[in-house]
Amino acid sequence: MRRFARILTVSLALCHAAMCFVVMTPNAHAEGARKLKVGVYDSAPFAYKDELGKWTGIAVDLWQAIAKNKGYDFDFVEVTRKEAVPQLAKGDLDVIAAGLSVSLERELLIDFSQPFYASSYAIAVIRKPLASIESSLLHVFLSWKFWAFVLSIGFAFVLVAILMWYFEGNENPEYHGPTKMHSIAYGIYWSVAMMTRAGERAPKTVPGRIIGILWLGAAVFLAGSFTASVTTALNVERLSRKIYSERDLPNAYVAVMPGPCEKLLEQMNVRHTTCSGKKDCYSLLSQGRVDAIVGSEPTLKYYAARNLKGELDIIPMDFSEVLYSIGLKPKSALAEEINLAVLQITSTPAWTEILKQYLQH
Repeated sequence: MRRFARILTVSLALCHAAMCFVVMTPNAHAEGARKLKVGVYDSAPFAYKDELGKWTGIAVDLWQAIAKNKGYDFDFVEVTRKEAVPQLAKGDLDVIAAGLSVSLERELLIDFSQPFYASSYAIAVIRKPLASIESSLLHVFLSWKFWAFVLSIGFAFVLVAILMWYFEGNENPEYHGPTKMHSIAYGIYWSVAMMTRAGERAPKTVPGRIIGILWLGAAVFLAGSFTASVTTALNVERLSRKIYSERDLPNAYVAVMPGPCEKLLEQMNVRHTTCSGKKDCYSLLSQGRVDAIVGSEPTLKYYAARNLKGELDIIPMDFSEVLYSIGLKPKSALAEEINLAVLQITSTPAWTEILKQYLQH
């Protein structure tokens, strides 16, 4: 009898605990049974409107597959990129299916599903064809920097010629011309010959010899500087681009969309301006008001392929990683179901085809 009473007591306690658990724990089926509000915003290739005004994209297709798999009824709710996370955090939305990347700031406000796509940030720069060597040489030789360098060398020749005439005029017969200009002209000839090492006569006076030694050293330096300057100018003119990797960003001025990428540029001390949309960023770049655009690699590639074919080069930033996930409201009862569905769907061949559809052009 006592044994039966114990069993009955334990059974009642277990039933009471189970009832409390059911009452206190959100019911995922009840949550999924109502019509869900799914936030979307323009973030191609993850979410955007097609020609018919229908929402499509990687994240949209994924969510539709999840909803079909779990039997969710839902409506798309169009929001701006800026207001999406705050609305989800307040519970005005149940899910965000767009180009939502995982970040610490967002993690403190909302929950994320398992990541469905991993990428990196990238740099978009105007593509410029490699200039021909002939046009590059012409541009260099017509530049004011080139002629300023030539004139400075010419001034040095004249200065050395005057000094040599002054010190060598009485001792060296070569400087005994009919006029002072003839003597100075010989001095210019001597300075050019020394610079080219043509083996002209050595000066006879001590000051002349000192000037000769100094001029010989200066001539080597000037010849090397001239060659290096022309070579560098040719390379710059032919390549004609300021940014080749993320290491060049601190010396550039770039455009960026609001979000985690903006924080990254602040940490790198990169001068930047924040755009209100992709079109604004590309407008600034095409006008030459910024050196590059920094953003997510898939977004930059997609927009460049669809709208600016052949006009942009996309340079991945090696040290950055971006994870894209479905956004969930805090403590969502659907989290476990959605996570499982994401893992199942992204492991199928059909998911590979979806990625090819939006990312390969």
